Amino acid sequence: MDKVFQFYHATPANIKSLILQSGALVPQNHNPKEDWMWLLPPMYQATIPKGIWFCCTLFNGGLPTISPYGKHRVSLPIENVLQQLGGSIKLYHGKDSIVQQNKYVRLMLVKEGDNFECLKHMDQVNPFDNEWLQFNPNGQECLAAKRPMWVEIFCPYAISTKFGKWDEVAN
Repeated sequence: MDKVFQFYHATPANIKSLILQSGALVPQNHNPKEDWMWLLPPMYQATIPKGIWFCCTLFNGGLPTISPYGKHRVSLPIENVLQQLGGSIKLYHGKDSIVQQNKYVRLMLVKEGDNFECLKHMDQVNPFDNEWLQFNPNGQECLAAKRPMWVEIFCPYAISTKFGKWDEVAN
């Protein structure tokens, strides 16, 4: 597993401008253009709340240089994201997908005490001890599975980008 200190979110230019105007990643309808991108299987898709997606998988020790989601990327310290969620979280495992040689693992990060209908169709996992994403109790870092596994995190809350850093990737 790789030690990671940030979650990142890639987006197209038109959405980047909305993020910059609002100062936050704002939950959107989960309606991906490809079947493999869904959080849950088709029979449960109507239960998925609005949310935002993060990834934390590294590519050869650094952030990936390409993204299927857009060329504008904002990276946020994990510690900051957890603080915005109140510090106490629960982690759930959704649907995995295999595309070529890559496995995409879908996780959902929620505030402890919150309940969403989709969670009935997901497995709760220990956020400190699982095979995909292990949070450190200090909240500053995580261990994330290495490629070819890509760990993607769905979050049903607005997340401020005040401490985010923007860059660009190939699309």
